Amino acid sequence: MNDWTTAFDPRSVVTPSTARELQKSSGLTLVAICFLMLLVIIGTAELFCRFVIGLGDPPLYQTDGAMGYVLQPSKTYYRFHDRFAVNRYGMRADDFPPQKSSPNELRVLVVGDSVVYGGVQIDQSEIDTEILGRNLRQQFVRPVVVGNVSAKGWGPPSELAYLKKFGTLDADIMIVELSSHNYGNAPTFVPVVGISPDFPSKTPSLALADLFQTYLFPRYLHMGPASALDRALAGEVPSEHDIAACRDAERDLFSFARVHHAKVALVQHLTSPELAEHYRVGYYANQAVAREENVPYVDDADELRVQVKSGHSPYYDPIHLNKLGQPILAHALQRAVNLA
Repeated sequence: MNDWTTAFDPRSVVTPSTARELQKSSGLTLVAICFLMLLVIIGTAELFCRFVIGLGDPPLYQTDGAMGYVLQPSKTYYRFHDRFAVNRYGMRADDFPPQKSSPNELRVLVVGDSVVYGGVQIDQSEIDTEILGRNLRQQFVRPVVVGNVSAKGWGPPSELAYLKKFGTLDADIMIVELSSHNYGNAPTFVPVVGISPDFPSKTPSLALADLFQTYLFPRYLHMGPASALDRALAGEVPSEHDIAACRDAERDLFSFARVHHAKVALVQHLTSPELAEHYRVGYYANQAVAREENVPYVDDADELRVQVKSGHSPYYDPIHLNKLGQPILAHALQRAVNLA
């Protein structure tokens, strides 16, 4: 018998059915490998977003029939590795009792919008109201509590609604911060909480989802509802009704403070375009109301210009202040306290 005959094994012949099974097995293995690679990529991206960037823990909001929305109370977040604490009153401030702890305590309530709020890119210890508290303790050598009544997108009517709900919390002095864009910034009461990426109502399941929903889709791909900042920067012209509502609310803010035995003053914050050009109509309108109501007022323009001229911008967008700008606003607030 020839060698090739004896060496031949019929089982070694690859039949069409065997080839199909091998091909199927190879395809399944490739799918499994691709799936595992995808899981690794997603897992790595999730870890990067959460632990390197600091996403996944945004401040949460709740709907309010009078204010439109307010921060959810008694929560602490870590956004971009910065601390963001909300007290029982929905303020970005550490908790404090509704009444003073001692007669010697100085209590100041700062009322404003996203400028006072400070943004999530600044640690709690570095926002304007926290700096103001430290400055006042050093100035007066006495216990000082500073409340931060603010939220992004708020205007005078929302701020007044907050005070009607919580009162002045035993404040000695109330400082109202306004900018020219608050001239007609009345609440629309269009539902935004849990709908707009600017106003989440629950913690996202993944930090990666936070990245896409909060930043990539709305801000870079322009998908989803426009943010409050986008609308402000777009220069929407307020209606006469909204302008009147905001002027009335501003007057009511001043009178509310006085009725509750608190001194009051106005601080106006200047946007970066106003520093370079002319003040907008809202600046003069806010000032006129304060003058009519015999309320002292200051602005932060001079110190902001000094920073800009030095080549170090105090802004991180045309409206809001970065870490360099926060002490400037705090100094304006301190001057207002001394004038009140």
